[in-house]
Amino acid sequence: MKRKLPYLSMVMLLAAVTMSVLSSLVSLVSAAGNPVVVTMTDKPARYVPEKITVKVGTTVEFRNTGQVVHDVTTDASIVQDKADVSLPPDAKPFDSGFIAPGQSWSYTFTVPGRYLYACIPHEKDRMVGEVLVTK
Repeated sequence: MKRKLPYLSMVMLLAAVTMSVLSSLVSLVSAAGNPVVVTMTDKPARYVPEKITVKVGTTVEFRNTGQVVHDVTTDASIVQDKADVSLPPDAKPFDSGFIAPGQSWSYTFTVPGRYLYACIPHEKDRMVGEVLVTK
């Protein structure tokens, strides 16, 4: 029985080290240019996660995992409530157009600041999100 305790301790240590290494690799891969993914769901109509923080130059992929069309816009001229969208100074508005179920759209954030965006078909359901872009 004395052998089981050290063996279990070694297994736990190995598992902890493995998780730490994997976590570091995931961070390195994300920093290397793989997109951050925001999914768009139907029930409830939401961006998941609703808020993210990324560095300048990060590409965010908006992936429609629902059964109906969604979109991503920061264009105040086409939303119902202009307070649902905003951009940092010097950033230009973007609009994905309708994204069909199973499809995705990507945007690379090049200007630091706070972006509020909305899904036009589901804005009344409060399908809004936020990206904070840091230097």
